[in-house]
Amino acid sequence: MKTLCVLVLALGLAVAMPSNTCHKKLLAHGFSSNFNETIAHAIHSMTVEGLKLFNPKANEKNTVPTVNMDRHAEVNVVPYAPEDCVGSDFTSFTMNTFDKILTNYGQDNDGLGAFWSPLERVAHKFHMWDVWVTIQTVFESKVLPNPPKDDVCDCILDTESNGIYKAVKWVSDHYDSGTPITLLNRPIPKLADAASWAVWKERLLWYYTEGNLLDAANYLYCATKDF
Repeated sequence: MKTLCVLVLALGLAVAMPSNTCHKKLLAHGFSSNFNETIAHAIHSMTVEGLKLFNPKANEKNTVPTVNMDRHAEVNVVPYAPEDCVGSDFTSFTMNTFDKILTNYGQDNDGLGAFWSPLERVAHKFHMWDVWVTIQTVFESKVLPNPPKDDVCDCILDTESNGIYKAVKWVSDHYDSGTPITLLNRPIPKLADAASWAVWKERLLWYYTEGNLLDAANYLYCATKDF
């Protein structure tokens, strides 16, 4: 079975770093040296509904760059997180989300491209929601008591200069050729059974380290604070 590419932003992407002043500010506030990668993973498929975890007033007038859900569009990254409403035929958010994924399968309108199987799309969607909810706990416990100052926010929100936008674009580009869901420089198999899930699980859990979560939590504070 063909092994697909993985998301190796550190090795596969020439990223423009922020200015020395901004870089020093970000590191001093606790951002990791590869914050562009960790934040890009957290936001590449962000939605308005996800942003509401951090500010209930969030809407589409945000500046969070995300992978364009329309894989047929010429522009593969949009400069905002879109709404991603689910239906109401079922009772729970979980089942309505599952219904939307399967109902829209094959239409290339969920940002993932043609190579993802239905099972992989479900795993991706629920992984991202799980990451966002986990980031929310760090946001509330560590960021809100010591939030980034405005000058730090200015630096981290300048995604065109600090490498975040390019990292999101790298993800989008690779969705057209495979399933790049991890930052690890190791292949990931098609998700088909318990053995392949064990590999996926190991790769996905990398995103739950404190440093990765804190990078994203600080960024999302800055991105949502002014709604």
